[in-house]
Amino acid sequence: MPSLSHILSLSLLRYRENLALNFEGMNFTYIELTKRVAYFQKVFRYNPQITYSIGIIANHDFDTYSAILSALISGITYVPIEPSHPDERNNHIIRLSKVKAIFCSDLTSLNRDFYEKNKSMFFETVSETAVPEDLKVVESDNPAYILFTSGSTGVPKGVPISQQNLAAFSENVAKMKLEINENSRFLQVFELTFDLSVFSFLLPLLHGASVFTLPKTPFKQMAAVQIIQDHNITHILTVPSFVSFLKPLFAKIKLASVTNWLFCGEALKSDLVTAWHKCLTKANIYNVYGPTEATIFCTSYLCSRDNLKHHNGITCIGKPFEGTGFGLFDEDLPVDTLESTDELCISGSQLTTGYLDDSVKNKQAFFTHEMQTYYRSGDLCRKDNEGDYFFIGRNDTQVKINGYRVEISELEFHAAKFAGVDESVVIVSENEKSDQPILNLVYTAKDKKDKDDFFAFLAAKIPIYMLPTDIFHVESIPYNLNGKIDKRVLAEIIGARSKM
Repeated sequence: MPSLSHILSLSLLRYRENLALNFEGMNFTYIELTKRVAYFQKVFRYNPQITYSIGIIANHDFDTYSAILSALISGITYVPIEPSHPDERNNHIIRLSKVKAIFCSDLTSLNRDFYEKNKSMFFETVSETAVPEDLKVVESDNPAYILFTSGSTGVPKGVPISQQNLAAFSENVAKMKLEINENSRFLQVFELTFDLSVFSFLLPLLHGASVFTLPKTPFKQMAAVQIIQDHNITHILTVPSFVSFLKPLFAKIKLASVTNWLFCGEALKSDLVTAWHKCLTKANIYNVYGPTEATIFCTSYLCSRDNLKHHNGITCIGKPFEGTGFGLFDEDLPVDTLESTDELCISGSQLTTGYLDDSVKNKQAFFTHEMQTYYRSGDLCRKDNEGDYFFIGRNDTQVKINGYRVEISELEFHAAKFAGVDESVVIVSENEKSDQPILNLVYTAKDKKDKDDFFAFLAAKIPIYMLPTDIFHVESIPYNLNGKIDKRVLAEIIGARSKM
């Protein structure tokens, strides 16, 4: 069977005149994309610093996407680096992924200190292109990409995804019968450091389809609706909260071109599905599920308009893909009882081999059962008698903010480093106005800290989506009779102060 890199190169060469990428009105055909990808392949080949991996600054433009595709075809591991994330985090990603060369399409997007620290790794490119025939597939055992997720020790975890993982994912998506072909039009709404973006730009390009990227704007949802209507978008993957933002406008939204809308990244409320169906006059809605460690997503559930499966208002996540093993485990022992709630553990062809250079985390997150390696998802699930799975909640301290995984212990870790702070605790509460959880940081210190200084300190350590909504000083942290932090009491304190 041809490798994913080979399929990608064939697609680039086959659909020459088709529209490949659109950036805010700028169109690029497959032949234009192929020429630029071939050019980058030559640059990578003759750069002695590029042997295993390459860092790619995740800018929103044609050259960035071209560089990513060239890395995939060249057997080079690409590591996307979000320029708006803190320098400390990005420098750690560079060290851990052994990046020796970094491509950036626009150096003005970088913080000066970050550039100065790493400037020896940046290399120059020019506007020229190569001929399509220069495109060469290079097979290698290197991971296709490495993405970094939130880590409980304050250090992000590297998740390497292989070409084989990606190929298995692509084959399983084909079995969903999403009708992806050269006439399809995808909307790509994610940052390139988020693994859901890989579905939104790579899958269409494997089939000769067109990708329309969402501009970086504070009004993303409205911009998305406009692009869908203006360009007859057919396929879209978003997190549920992306659509929840539009609820006040549902009565005015009619998206007739959409054939398939996929939700992933957060628990999907059944009432949102019911309401959104009315805005999509002919589209199928799918709820898909999967951690980064299992390559983008590894289940699928077609949401019925008439008989939607859900548990406590949370939509069913469906059945695992072919080649993916699901098991509900209590510690390392499988639980076979229907309707029991236990931790979902995942095995199979889409599963990563483990975190990058992190034996401690690997021992905690992966285990072997009956000769199969399983990943502990941390998600509590149950299964019905038809083999469909339902997400119930989390068994650890991790929450989802706009689809991003956030371990509150990472926020607590960095908050405790602020000068004078003794203890820090994050209290998670629901937002009555949206589906997003609220993170409130509570800390003890001899003296109350300036909030602006505290926020500025955290913003230099963690991405903006991980920042707390508010910060509260308390004289002491309450504990219950079991010696655990009494978060119920802290939540009451926060609630009372918020009303003052």
